[in-house]
Amino acid sequence: MTEPATETEQEEIATAQQLLADLSKVRDFPALSQVISKVNHIATAENSRTDELTESILKDVSLTNKLLRVVNSVNYKQLGAGPVNTVSRAIIILGYDTVRDAALSLMLFDHLANHAQADELKGEAVESFYCGILGRAMAGRAGVRDREEVLICSLFRNLGRMMCRLHFYEKSKEVEQLVENEAISEAVASRRIFGISYDDFGLALGHHWHLPASLLQGMSPLPPSSDKTVGPDVPKLQVLANLAHDLYRATRDSDPDTVKVAYTDLLKRYGASVPLQTADLEELVYQAGAIMEKEAATLQVDVRSSPLLVRLLSHEAEEAVEEAAETDETALNEAVAVAETGTESETEGQSLDPTSILITGMQDLTSMLLEDARPADVFHVAAELLYRARCFDNVLISTIAANGQELVGRIGLGPQAELNKAGFRISLAFAPDVFHVAVSKNADLLIADTQAASISSRIPVWYVNKFGARSFLLLPIVLNNRTVAVLYGDKHDGTLQLSQQTLGLIKALRNQITLALRQKNA
Repeated sequence: MTEPATETEQEEIATAQQLLADLSKVRDFPALSQVISKVNHIATAENSRTDELTESILKDVSLTNKLLRVVNSVNYKQLGAGPVNTVSRAIIILGYDTVRDAALSLMLFDHLANHAQADELKGEAVESFYCGILGRAMAGRAGVRDREEVLICSLFRNLGRMMCRLHFYEKSKEVEQLVENEAISEAVASRRIFGISYDDFGLALGHHWHLPASLLQGMSPLPPSSDKTVGPDVPKLQVLANLAHDLYRATRDSDPDTVKVAYTDLLKRYGASVPLQTADLEELVYQAGAIMEKEAATLQVDVRSSPLLVRLLSHEAEEAVEEAAETDETALNEAVAVAETGTESETEGQSLDPTSILITGMQDLTSMLLEDARPADVFHVAAELLYRARCFDNVLISTIAANGQELVGRIGLGPQAELNKAGFRISLAFAPDVFHVAVSKNADLLIADTQAASISSRIPVWYVNKFGARSFLLLPIVLNNRTVAVLYGDKHDGTLQLSQQTLGLIKALRNQITLALRQKNA
């Protein structure tokens, strides 16, 4: 039986609720909360569907592009998998949890970076992601399998502090003053100023976003029993996230002459749980800095906003110069150039045009054909490509129902995807409408205007009532002279604008689906 909350706990709960209410008035925070909550609900539900998680991510074009860059990086690359060009295929290859964790970390970091106006806050936002990378690097060295989960827990470990710094900046400065003037811990000072500690507020945010229990545990501070030595009873995820947090702070707050002493002190506390040496910690600190510099282009941040990263990268550049000086004058010049100018940052490109999205995405379908993928997975990737191409408001793929008498909506992307899937039913029996023509004649149909006098009588009542789109495309998928599925895409209030090249690519995509089905039926 759960113990009733003490008076202090009740006050902290009320404080957290008030801070959350204040945050709900901040630009982008309600939208961020809604998306994070939905992604967590989908990824943890027993009946999770790839298209639901995909649609949640696809709603943000910038997030989609960044996520695809991230999953194609060396940290996510699966041996022999080739490039991943769709979110659906990323889920198939990497799994729900990995894609969820990558998306959550990118969403949070975007919020931190976009709201960090003061220079010091920009640096702290960058360092928050560095802390996540540091946790992932340590997980790899310690032989932990779920490295991406360690990354997100290490990033979220400082969640409460970062949100307070960004959105309640003046009060966070009072916390700093209190720490300095009274020599008390940040936890005590933040509780005195805000009525709740930074860590507890971070956990309140995690509960507000419905983060999974494993992430909530991982981002939690260590229990009081671990003040001196972290015992084997503490979950590894929580140990690594806290070690990453403490290692980052030790590196940030120590000068070069004393930092190794700080690392030695950390290992006295964590050494029994994490098989690392002082030299390992030092190497990982610099390794994570180099990775952060490489990932800065994807994240669209300037690592030079962080004094810590400037120091780490300068050290690395100096070592590169020294090494080059011993071997090759040309290499020396290149190292000096890197030290002076830094790595070029890519800017976020414009969203790709439909043709580019379809061409690159069809590489995923080709790879899946070679891998003998399940037809359902092929359908998911195809639906995503059609939706990402931004030619359609809604995309649906229907297949033959178990009764063999109709085609029903199976996979959908768009504003009303679930309702559309439930309402989309094409009877295989005769009906004097365009859907029957497409299915019975295996005919590709592009209806430019459903309200035109010449065609309106052939648009069935069920479609007008449940969809009512002004323009739509129907592409039957045929096996053995029989329609077994239909690709559907619409433009609700306008006319579909499909160039001959785009339409040709959409039909080619349909043909790849047909080939996948033939392989399975061979």
